[in-house]
Amino acid sequence: MARVRVRPVLADVGRINMLFRLEEEPPARGWDALDGGGAARTPIAREVDRVRAQLAAMSHQDPEDVEWRVAASIFHQGLATRLLSPVVAAGLCHGALLDAARFHYDPGREGPVVLRTAQEYAATAPEEAVADWVEETVVTGVMERVAGVLRRIGTVAPGLLRGNTAAALAGSVRALGADRPGVRPAAEALACTLLERPALAGTGGYTGVDDQGLAVFRRTTCCLYYRLPGHGMCGDCALRP
Repeated sequence: MARVRVRPVLADVGRINMLFRLEEEPPARGWDALDGGGAARTPIAREVDRVRAQLAAMSHQDPEDVEWRVAASIFHQGLATRLLSPVVAAGLCHGALLDAARFHYDPGREGPVVLRTAQEYAATAPEEAVADWVEETVVTGVMERVAGVLRRIGTVAPGLLRGNTAAALAGSVRALGADRPGVRPAAEALACTLLERPALAGTGGYTGVDDQGLAVFRRTTCCLYYRLPGHGMCGDCALRP
């Protein structure tokens, strides 16, 4: 199987937007994996607490006034977006199979999570194999393991977390298609394929296209963001009329 160097792939897909970006240096000493082969309870609990504090500041509350499940949900969907975006883009734009289980973050850094990967080379695969890779390594791989850790820490609905992954996938595909129109049909087809498979079945689907010609996704569950004072509903929220 052919292989490609990962750094040039990261440099290219990182130009799409910050959610597709990984730092090109390898993980430094002390960086943690957020996957969870084992997704460790302590770093994930710490990240949820960090998100909870950020949400509290945004909504002018004390952290303990923000429901834990809301913070857990927002953390989960954010992580899903950060993992799915570069993996999908690398696969469809370069045929490169990035391994999300090898993504690391610096637990000591304040602010948004910054990712690096320990992967130097990636196997290549044809376009039709990318959906299988994304499902195996991210959807039923890292994200299911992280969801399992969250459910052991606190109370958060499994269906909500599955919906978060679906919404993150749709958001990643939308951003990729907007930036790389030539990849848009393949990206939307990949999303449709994964939304029909058991791991994401029933979490949502496409309802048409907008005035930019981009597919519009609507989820069947809610990420709970609306429960923060003054923050309303997301554009794909199941609670919207």
